[in-house]
Formats: sequence, structure tokens, C-alpha cells
Amino acid sequence: MLKLWAKWAAPIFVIGLLFYWPMAHVLQHGLTGSWADTLLEPAVLEAIWFTIWQAVLSALLCVAIGLPAAYVLYRRHSKHGRLIRALITVPFALPTIVTAIGFTVFQNNDAAAASGFGALLASPLFWIISAHVFVNFSVVVRTVGATWANLAHDTEEAAQLGGAGRFRIFWSISRPQLNNAIVSSLATVFLYCTASYGLILVLGGGLVNSIETEIAYAANQRLDLQEAGALAIVQTLLSIGAYMISSTGKRSAIGFEVQDSQAKQPKLDRRDWPAVAVASLATLLVLAPLALIVARAFLNNDGQATLDNFADLGGRGARNLLNITIAQAALNTLRNVLVATALATVVGVAVAYLLSRRTRSKSVRLVNTVLNIAFMLPLGVSTIVLGFGYLLTFGAGWFPLRSSWLIVPLIQGLMAIPLVVRIVYPALTSISEELGEQASTDGASPASAFFRIELPLVRESIGAAIGYAAIISIGEFGAASLLAYGSQATLPTVLYQLVSRPGGNNYGMAMAMSAIVIVLTFAVVFVASLPAKHRTAQRQR
Repeated sequence: MLKLWAKWAAPIFVIGLLFYWPMAHVLQHGLTGSWADTLLEPAVLEAIWFTIWQAVLSALLCVAIGLPAAYVLYRRHSKHGRLIRALITVPFALPTIVTAIGFTVFQNNDAAAASGFGALLASPLFWIISAHVFVNFSVVVRTVGATWANLAHDTEEAAQLGGAGRFRIFWSISRPQLNNAIVSSLATVFLYCTASYGLILVLGGGLVNSIETEIAYAANQRLDLQEAGALAIVQTLLSIGAYMISSTGKRSAIGFEVQDSQAKQPKLDRRDWPAVAVASLATLLVLAPLALIVARAFLNNDGQATLDNFADLGGRGARNLLNITIAQAALNTLRNVLVATALATVVGVAVAYLLSRRTRSKSVRLVNTVLNIAFMLPLGVSTIVLGFGYLLTFGAGWFPLRSSWLIVPLIQGLMAIPLVVRIVYPALTSISEELGEQASTDGASPASAFFRIELPLVRESIGAAIGYAAIISIGEFGAASLLAYGSQATLPTVLYQLVSRPGGNNYGMAMAMSAIVIVLTFAVVFVASLPAKHRTAQRQR
């Protein structure tokens, strides 16, 4: 057992220092003084209630439109299925500030405001919920679709021969088998919507506040650390509760669907057209903001085609709004991404490797289960809450990290560690035990067997994990908005400055940079979704 803890020492030190220590300070500040009275204040209660009901509504809408799309894209064969799956995943991988910028185009559209739905379209609530559905639609599609693609067709075909229609087959046969995936996706979308910060900050325009925006406002503007701490605890409890629901029972296995299922699916027929119609409409609605951002990047304020928006990226915006140029912010972001991705990859692969070791010892399995939960919990905590914890913890003392630029990439890397684990772990567990046993018989050490045998077999998964970790690091806005100032500003924080003061060429610059980010994000997502040239099972054979 001592040897086991020695192997886990470095990952435990990293997660303890960068996650549990700051969270302990959040708890300490949140539970001091009259924290209960603070939570009962009208503005605070309103923020908590808004956070909950909009997350529930957004999750239900995602499931309602995501199920038909999952059926069409995963349960039936389509010629361009892989391309469409990659496209609908782009909004989820995009920086939230880019999504918010895209929706401001709709929100500020005079034609929409003059329509019969002017009152609805003028409400920030409508745009916030629409943006949440836009971002999280693919979570339902990919989570449910990955399970649906691997269900046997025998029972459905028998029911079809008996005269059952598509809906009856789904409700009576497929749905019971998909319940775990549906509940998991519902809870996951709820989690992401409760932790939404950039979307509500931009689209809410200060008219509505969630727990996240209220935390930032209390900590940065009113310096009310007690209120920020109390709200951070509420936010954390909501997020962890949703995460635990999404990962209980059969949903507890670590996993992240990267590659498409190789199971052969039947082609679409005329009875599938209702599902195709709903899926097509939902997909078009999801892709419309992306297309609008890219198109708007090539237009000036008068609606004429131009490349000036891209040429202006070397400047500081109208009236020198920015402290640094977008190019300098891009270099800061690139530097942060390299550090964050390296941290997430090294620690994440190490954790995935240790969790994947097979053992018959009940005590070792118990330790692995506890550590698995410990390393997954950062998924259930928002970056705003963690950023607030860093403000409390690393402002002074023996480790004054607050004054260093490293504080932002460390948070970004920490939040990406669970994702790397969820991608690499399934690939490692799929490797046959015989390979390790043969290597051990031939005299290879466990480390040698890993680097010479297992690592080459999972290189595609590690490559995908690196890509997704980089995307997360590029788009992280919550913690950066609290911790990155002046010359250390990142792309998301600079984009927020531009879109919050859209005069002159600022809005065009924001659109141009957003279009570049969209193209890069799609490239990473599409490459990650391509089938591996050599599957692990084929290599083993």
C-alpha cells in the first residue's frame, strides 16, 4: 500500500495544491459571519433562483431537440454524418465569449426587434437560454448517440415486423436502454448551464445575474468576500450534485466519446423523415450563429465586404481601448495554452495510467475509486469559484502566485486534467492484459512496458486529449476575467473588452478574431473525430 501511495504522490500534490487548498479557503470564507442572512438577501436569492430555473429549462430543451439528432446521426447511416457531428460539436468547444459575441449579432438586429416577436427578442433571458441550447446541444447528441449506436437492432427489427412505428419502438424499446445516457446528458447540461459566466455576463447586459456573475461582482467591485464565498459554496454544491447524478450507477465509468462507433447502421428511410426534419432544423439553428460570425467578420459597419477587420487585429481598437494589441493577447494565450496543456497532459495521462492498472486487491480498488472521484471533482466546480479561491489563497504568503502570470494557465491546466483522464483512460483499459503479462515475462519493467507498448497504442487518444485540453485553455474566460489584467490579458478578456464597447472598429475586430477561433476549433474537433488509422484491437491481433 505504501508503494501505491508513492506512485500517486505527485498527482495528489498537484490536485491538492491547485484545487483542494483554494476550495478550502472558499469554504472558510463562505461559512464565516452571517452567511445565512447573506444568502437570504433578495438580490442573492434572485440570482440563485435564476441560475437554477434557466439551467433546468436549457437542459430540457437540449434533450428535446437532441434526441432526434442523436437518432439520425448515430442510429442511422448518413453520408456526411462525421462532418455534421464535428460541426455541431464546435459550439461546445468554442470559448464562451465567442459564443456570446455571436449572439449579440442576433440580439442587436433591428429587423428582429421590429418583428412580431419584438418583446420576446428584446429579453436577455431569451438569448441566454438560446445560447445555452446552442452550446450544449451536442452534449446530448454525442452522449446519447454514442450509447444508441451500440444497441442491438434485433429487438427493434422484430417490433417493426410486428407493425410498431418508429415512436413506439423508441418509447418502448430504445428509451429504457438509453435512460442512463439521457439522465447523464441532462445532468451534464444542467451543470454547464449553472456554471455559465461569459454568456450571462455579455447577453444579460447587467439586467440579470446568475450565481457566477454575482460572485464576480461581489468579489471585484464590492469587495464583499463573505457574499462571494457563500455564493461560491452554493454554486459548488449545485455543480457537484449535478456531476454526481451524471456519474452514478452505470454512468460512473470514466469515458469520453472521441472516435465514432464502428457499428454498421441501417440507412434512413421514409419513416425516419419526422426525426430527420427535427434534427435538420435543430442543426441549422445551431450552425446559424457560427455562419453569421464568420460572415460578419468580412463586413464593415456599413455592411460592405472588407478585410479591414482582420487588418485591424494588430491595433488596440477604437480610441486605444485595449492595453495591449490582440496580437500580444494572442501570444499571452498561446503561452498559457502551452503551459496548461503540458500540465493537463502529464498529470492526466499519469492519473489515467494509475487508474487503469488492474488489481485483485479490494483495498487498492477502493483507493482508486476515491482518487478517481477526487480527480474528477474539478469538473463540478466553475472557474469563477476556483478563481475566487485563488484570489483568497495565493495573494500573499509563502506562495504569492497571484502576482505571477502562471496563475491563469495553472487554473486552465487543472480544469483540463479530468478531460484528459476521461479520454485516455478508456483507451488504456481496452489494451489486452496479455501484452503486459508477456512484457513482464520478457523482463520489462512496468514503466518500460508502458512507454514501449501501451503509449504507442493510445497515441491517438492522447493526441485528441491534447487538442481538447488546448481548446479549453484557449477559451477559458471565467478565471481569466478575475486574474488576468493589464499586459497579461488573454484573447477572451480582450474580446470581452471589444464587444462591451462596440464603437468604431471594435466590433469588427471582435468578429474577425472570433471567426479565426471558430475555424481553428473546427479543425481540432474534426481531426479528433477522424477514425484512427490503426485501431488498438487491430494492433493487438
